[in-house]
Amino acid sequence: MRTIVLCVGFLTLAGSASAQTILSREPHTLNPFAVVYVQGGNCSVGKVMKVTGMDRRQRKRTCVTLDTASAAH
Repeated sequence: MRTIVLCVGFLTLAGSASAQTILSREPHTLNPFAVVYVQGGNCSVGKVMKVTGMDRRQRKRTCVTLDTASAAH
């Protein structure tokens, strides 16, 4: 019984920790390989911009659907 309760608790924490926040604008600083989702109006309806930090001056920006953004994390 204790094992089941611990497993359910762990899965609940893991699910809430993987929730991804969608920002209204791109952050000024972003760590290398960190991923953020931005709803800034640069992509078409139903899509958000996925921004991946690369090196100091470059970032990889792609438009993804909201379903892809929520399933990725």
